[in-house]
Amino acid sequence: VDVRYRNIPLWDDATLSLMAKYSAPNKTDQQQDNENDDSYFEMKDSWMLASVLRQNLQRDTFNEFTLQVANNSYASSFASFSDASNTMAHGRYYYGDHTNGIAWRLISQGEMYLTDNIIMANALVYSHGEDVYSYESGAHSDFDSIRTVIRPAWIWNTWNQTGLELGWFKQQNKTQQGVTLNESAYKTTLWHALKVGESILGSRPEIRFYGTYINILDNELSNFKFNENSKDEFMAGIQAEVWW
Repeated sequence: VDVRYRNIPLWDDATLSLMAKYSAPNKTDQQQDNENDDSYFEMKDSWMLASVLRQNLQRDTFNEFTLQVANNSYASSFASFSDASNTMAHGRYYYGDHTNGIAWRLISQGEMYLTDNIIMANALVYSHGEDVYSYESGAHSDFDSIRTVIRPAWIWNTWNQTGLELGWFKQQNKTQQGVTLNESAYKTTLWHALKVGESILGSRPEIRFYGTYINILDNELSNFKFNENSKDEFMAGIQAEVWW
């Protein structure tokens, strides 16, 4: 069940949107048998509540402030440092021993003009959870996470932008046994985009030429490394986003 009440007017150019989501499994007989004989996790209901305050700014820019609160598998998705989506499953499948733990996160995101020719997009996310199933550190985990990125760009004209993206995140999980695990990294990207509008976040289609440097500071949760066990890597490429 997904219920939304959007764009409630507040003051000049400001709106509030509210959302409630509730998910319950429609179990097959085989899935129920698997739960009964403890051969798979018990599939539990999960809920999420959200509110979004949007302030529209000059020249069609904006900033949004979001509060989300969730339990069980929705809360587990808040603990994922590599995926911002709120979902009941881990990938395609339900997974984990969920114990009604609660997680919440605060999100600020948007874009604004710094000058007539400089636009900057930004995002800041702080998350916290207690007694949550983490796909990295297991059941009854507590976690704190902060992620941030800024993306200033020079507007050559409606069709061309050159920008710099600076991103950083840090997450700390505490396991049921009291062990603290850290994950953190930063990246910087230089890019040039062929566009159909000035907005960084809202104008598509877009073709982007980019070079990115990524450095892993801590990897106690993912144990991820690049080729040859390296903790940093440079990559270059072309990316296309096509929607309108």
